Amino acid sequence: MIYVGASGQHGRGVFAARPIAANTVILVFEGPLLTRGEIDPEDYHLQIGADLYLGPSGQADDYVNHSCDPNAGFGDGLRLRALRPIAAGEEITWDYSCAIDEADFAGFPCGCKAANCRGLVRSFRHLSAADRERLRPWTLPYLRERYR
Repeated sequence: MIYVGASGQHGRGVFAARPIAANTVILVFEGPLLTRGEIDPEDYHLQIGADLYLGPSGQADDYVNHSCDPNAGFGDGLRLRALRPIAAGEEITWDYSCAIDEADFAGFPCGCKAANCRGLVRSFRHLSAADRERLRPWTLPYLRERYR
């Protein structure tokens, strides 16, 4: 259903090998459980709780890039689902702000080039109220619980 290939965004990305219908589970994020003190900032990691992260799995989930106008999101747990139909060859993206909730996270420049690009990938808590409300259905469960 997916493959890792060359991406203009970060060198590597995940792409649809064939069309993917809306709401289809694309992949499940995996990796070792780590605390913030255990993560290597140079390695891929995904925040899944206040002080809980998934480290790199070595699989496709490590290469899904960010977009401010994503075609995938988290609906339940760590399953990444298609938010709309995804065409064969299209890069699969999700909004990283749907997982990050660190008070001291300075953010980083966004290179997604979406029409609605925010220009900076930030913690969920630092997004505008309108963006938090729009993204809430696709955030990880710990964020939906924290910001209900």
